[in-house]
Amino acid sequence: MKRYTLSFIVLVLAIGIPFFLINPSHKNAMSGGEGVTRETLDEALTEAIRTAMTNYYKPIENSNDMFRGSIKGALASLDDPYTYYVPPRDHQRAVENLYNAEFGGLGVQIYYDRGFIKISKPIPNTPAARANLQAGDYITKVDGKQLHLSEKTGMGIDDAVDLLRGVIGTDVTITVKRKFLDPFDVTLTRGRIPINSVKSTMLEGDIGYIRITGFIGSKRTEGTENEFNKALETHKDAGMKALILDLRHNQGGLLNAAYHIADAFIHEGVIVSTKGRRSDFNEAYRATSDVLCPRDIPLVVLVNEFSASASEIVAGAIKDTRRGILVGQKTYGKGIVQKRYPLPDGGSISLTISSYYTPNGTSIDEVGITPQVSIADEEPDEIEQIMLRKADATDTLSNFITQWIDEQHKSPEEIPTDFSKMADELPKLQQMLEEERIHVSLKWLKQRAERAFNFYVGIDQVVNLEYDQQLREAIRIIKADEVAKYLNPPEVVEPPSTTQANTPVVPDEATAEE
Repeated sequence: MKRYTLSFIVLVLAIGIPFFLINPSHKNAMSGGEGVTRETLDEALTEAIRTAMTNYYKPIENSNDMFRGSIKGALASLDDPYTYYVPPRDHQRAVENLYNAEFGGLGVQIYYDRGFIKISKPIPNTPAARANLQAGDYITKVDGKQLHLSEKTGMGIDDAVDLLRGVIGTDVTITVKRKFLDPFDVTLTRGRIPINSVKSTMLEGDIGYIRITGFIGSKRTEGTENEFNKALETHKDAGMKALILDLRHNQGGLLNAAYHIADAFIHEGVIVSTKGRRSDFNEAYRATSDVLCPRDIPLVVLVNEFSASASEIVAGAIKDTRRGILVGQKTYGKGIVQKRYPLPDGGSISLTISSYYTPNGTSIDEVGITPQVSIADEEPDEIEQIMLRKADATDTLSNFITQWIDEQHKSPEEIPTDFSKMADELPKLQQMLEEERIHVSLKWLKQRAERAFNFYVGIDQVVNLEYDQQLREAIRIIKADEVAKYLNPPEVVEPPSTTQANTPVVPDEATAEE
């Protein structure tokens, strides 16, 4: 069976807002026994919008939003959270971020800081890096347009992104405010900015670690597959003896990308199959003999309740084929596939077209995949989680961190990167939160603060073993050479019955893990 029967716009995502278009040229009666034609319903929709435009008690500035709302309502009637209308800007973002795995831009990671846009990291080998933009720089204007994010201005961070992104090869002038210097203008030519979905490092004991945050890129030479192959090759060259594949918090992406990642481990059989109402949506994605990670490399896959869709395709294939073991918590349970259909207004439809099945023919929809080794990561208790959410909802934590960074920023060329120095100041932050009746322990406050600090100063911390109990367990299993034990658990044998001594003892297949 061909590997590319489904188009590249097939999605397997665990995110949804809620398509079904009424064709006004069809005058036949609608189903449901109402005896109403589609033409009549089309006229009714137009009349409803016209009446609202004329009589609503407030001015309606944009009737297009009402028509788009009718599309959303039509799709919502299907009662499927993964079938929904995608507005033009979101569709364009999906084309760039999901399918192309690249966009035209400057190459800066930015974040909101007290109403302004601040750079956390210029990406290497991009226009921003070549222009010597730095972490801590503010971008105050784009082509003369002032950037100030607030409800009053109506500008959000997505609007700032729209101004910075554009066609590759076009110029944009930004105004930069750097501490100790007067504002200055920089004209940059937008370049090709790849979107990264893979992070990797080598752990102690020659254990390779690869984390996939999403499955992106419709071309095999770009996106997740290309990044993964490079990371895997680097680990093999470094003498990797085992591999940990981290799919936690991976909410999905493109089916083809997930298929090719699984194919890197599995040498035969079906990796995933799909079945829909239309026969052209039925497909069996088979493994090839080109295995990039040989079977003598023990494999542990980390999953949790936020591992969904495309990540469940990979996890399910690895578990069913006994290529590796899963460690963590039961996955989300999304076993259906969506496809994007572009619309004339620049938006699109995300439409569920089929269900998918693991190699054993299992549908995991609303069920999820249970790992061989179930272990919950250490988390705050329920009350502490509530308090942390309150802390996240205020600006106190982020303002404290950004202000500390600003105070320690002693020269134009160097931004502070030593979190341990800021950690000593966290009791002050804790006291500030308590004054707002937000009670958070220092342990979890430190975790939140370190994560934010690293992002603000451009530190890309791949793993943090201090807080990652699941990863520590995966490492322990590998070092103890226990992967094979979980792949081949002993059969459970029923003891002889005391009343039927002559009954032969047979394995209880229902309790043996397959």
